[in-house]
Amino acid sequence: MIRLALPKGRNLDAALAAFGAAGIPLAVPGLSSRSLLTRNPALGVELLSLKDWDLPLYVSRGIADCGIVGSDVLEEVDGDLLVLLRLREGGCRLSLIGRSPEAVPAPGGQARLATKYPNLARRFVAAQPWGAEIVELSGSIELAPLLGLAELALDIVQTGRTLAENGLVEIATVEEIAPCFVVNRASYQRYRGRLNDWISRLEAAKVAA
Repeated sequence: MIRLALPKGRNLDAALAAFGAAGIPLAVPGLSSRSLLTRNPALGVELLSLKDWDLPLYVSRGIADCGIVGSDVLEEVDGDLLVLLRLREGGCRLSLIGRSPEAVPAPGGQARLATKYPNLARRFVAAQPWGAEIVELSGSIELAPLLGLAELALDIVQTGRTLAENGLVEIATVEEIAPCFVVNRASYQRYRGRLNDWISRLEAAKVAA
C-alpha cells in the first residue's frame, strides 16, 4: 500500500475534493481530522492524518510515501521532498497585517513583526527598506498588533473577515499559498507508475497545476 499523509485542518477538505474530482476517492467511512491511520483497501492506500507542521518530516523520513501540505509550511521547514503539483482549491495568502497601513515604518525605521513563520518573515524583511524584530508566536497572531505586542503581523489570510471584524487591515500580500502534493524521493522510484497516474488524473480534472 502507498501511505499518503493527509493534513488536519484547512487543507484536508481541499485534498479530498481534488482527489475525488480526479476519480481517486480517498475518503472512507470513519475518515476525519481525528483519524490517525485509516486503510482504503480498494484504492491500495493507507491514509495517515498529521498536522501540517509534522507532515514534511514524516514524508522526508519515508514514514509516509507522499502527502498534501501547504506551501507555507514547505517554505518554513527543512525537507528534501519532491513537490509534484499544487492544488487549485484551498488557496490562501500570506499577508502583512496591521491596524493601518501607517504601521509600516518609514525607510530606515524599525518595527516589531509577529508571526509563526520566522524564516519567511526574515526573508520578507530583508527585502524591505525598513527593519523588524521578529516576534515568534505559535497562534493567535492577530492579537499581537491589536494588543501592542507588535506593530505588524505576518499570517495566513483566507477571506479577510476576521481581520475586518477586529479592526485590522491587510497591508500587503506577501505570497500566494496553496496545498502541494509532495513525495518522498525513494517512494517516487518505488511507486512511479501509480504516482504519475495520480498526477495525470489530477491535472486532467483541472484541480491541480
